Amino acid sequence: MDTGGQGWMDGLSGDPEIAGLFSGTALFASFARFEQALIKGLAQAKLIGPDDAAGLIDQIAGFEPDRAAIDGALLRDGVPAPDYVRQLRALVTGPGSELVHHGATSQDLVDTATIEALGRTGAILSKRLDALLTRLADLENRDGGNALEAITRMQPALGFKASDRLAAWSQPLEALRARLTKLREQTRILQFGGAVGGLRALGDNAAIIAETLGRELDLRWPGHSWHAARGPMLAHANYLSELTGALGKIGQDVALMALRGDRDIRLSGGGGSSAMPHKQNPVAAERLVALARLNATLVAGMHQAQIHEMERSGAAWMLEWMILPKMCEAAGAALATASALMGCVDRIGEPGGDGR
Repeated sequence: MDTGGQGWMDGLSGDPEIAGLFSGTALFASFARFEQALIKGLAQAKLIGPDDAAGLIDQIAGFEPDRAAIDGALLRDGVPAPDYVRQLRALVTGPGSELVHHGATSQDLVDTATIEALGRTGAILSKRLDALLTRLADLENRDGGNALEAITRMQPALGFKASDRLAAWSQPLEALRARLTKLREQTRILQFGGAVGGLRALGDNAAIIAETLGRELDLRWPGHSWHAARGPMLAHANYLSELTGALGKIGQDVALMALRGDRDIRLSGGGGSSAMPHKQNPVAAERLVALARLNATLVAGMHQAQIHEMERSGAAWMLEWMILPKMCEAAGAALATASALMGCVDRIGEPGGDGR
């Protein structure tokens, strides 16, 4: 589950902090929380006695899965949950142990783990957005009155101030920052449907078990499963693409401003060239454009992954796992890159000009 190697260029789009949220360690920790919360739900429904439930929860807390075995089974099962549950059931003993994972299915484990990872990703993105907006505000305070030339359709237009261009960068990010809080709240949704989505194995106890499960995991139980309705995942993917797009616009502007010269922008810490030592390439700006285009490409794949046949699609589900963590990393990398880039801006515009 945790990869040991990287591709040649993974450093350009990767984000180690966010990658850790989608690691095998994080996944199995989420599985354990789910199984413990399910035991509490079964106890709430009086299917397991409270003392027996406490013993089972303790055993689950101490469970260390054989990750190599799960990695091997992944190619056979197409999902890490079956072998995890098999190992867990082999370990747990005592009254009520036969009810471990009772009423749940692999998708409940994996989708809930994904929702938890997305929530934690959102918290990281939120902090980084705040840091970037602070840097933009600092540039506004320092250089906002400097003169720039507006460019429309790649041609000189009218004079205006650096504050006008900075506002075009910061205003979409401020709106995205406000929306992120709402997105995280709206998509804090428990996945729980059992084998085919209807929680039939739990009978009349389904609601109380689901509500307890959601309460324990701090997730909202919507009253039904959403196995084949991928709205929460799509909402995050769409947001991530829009966020990296807004950052890509900043990168594109900075790269063009650097081409126009010191009258537009003065940067420090540019990248080198193997053939032309005199060059200071605006690598961070270029990276923002590339990350925006990466997520714009990947979000189309997420809309392909929306199409589930019947009650569950293995192929669509796998595609989602391949794409969504990478989109989260790209967004995190773009925010970190944008903050670093703004820190390398020595000056925007020309001091003392009219700018109007």
